[in-house]
Amino acid sequence: MKTSRHFFLLGLLAIVCWASLATLGNLVIHLPPFYVLGVAFILGSIPAWFRPKELFPDLKTSTLGVLGYFGYHFFLFYSFRYAPAIEANLINYLWPMILVLLTPAFFKGQNLKWHHFFGAALAAVGCAILVWGKGANPKLENVEGYLLALGAAVTWPVYSLLKKKMRDTSVWSVGGACLGAGVLCLFTHAMIEPRVALQWHDAWIILLMGVGPFGISFYAWDRALKGGDTRVIGALSYLTPVLSTLGLIFFAGQTLTFETGIAMLLIIGGASSGLLDFLTTKALVK
Repeated sequence: MKTSRHFFLLGLLAIVCWASLATLGNLVIHLPPFYVLGVAFILGSIPAWFRPKELFPDLKTSTLGVLGYFGYHFFLFYSFRYAPAIEANLINYLWPMILVLLTPAFFKGQNLKWHHFFGAALAAVGCAILVWGKGANPKLENVEGYLLALGAAVTWPVYSLLKKKMRDTSVWSVGGACLGAGVLCLFTHAMIEPRVALQWHDAWIILLMGVGPFGISFYAWDRALKGGDTRVIGALSYLTPVLSTLGLIFFAGQTLTFETGIAMLLIIGGASSGLLDFLTTKALVK
């Protein structure tokens, strides 16, 4: 019981850090995305530099980490450029639902119950309202952003479940994945993006990204996944959209429309059903 709660709290810590990602990313949307990602990833990798032998445990684990981090954040950051930030962010946060639904495909014996499907249905309806709530024919550029956000929503749970299936490695291997993803992002930036003249206020925002959403969150998430029940942690992750959306409203100047508000309630409504796993002793004692 105590151990399971420990992993639960680690998952919660990661989720709280991630809740700030959309706001911080939106505040530096004027900067080239691969530049922002590259610097933030490298900042997040710094704690692991003190354990160099554990940075890259093996080629398979390191490759999955680099591609998982790079792919998810590529989809997410570019989705903000082609769709309203709140809507893209909420579609991105379909990933907890997808994580829960995909768990039985990766792990035998972790079956789904009625409340998992109920939560998924609520989230799907919320997503439909986001896309079609403003009319039957959403703008083409918005659709592109929605698809990119959906790409992020699929990439992160697939990476997380594949990571859980691999042999247990040092938590510092997360730093190796961040370092590799950061180098890949900066290389891409050098190839296709304009050069950056960084201002002090932008530097502070990127620093916060490196410490929280690209640092603490990854290390905590890695431990939570390895020791916790992915159905419980996935359901807990439904709490992130409300914090993330409120951050966009209060700190990034975004506006919450009636349709988006309803969609947010439906998507987050999956949490109240999915978290039934956490309220049972069987889910806590793994």
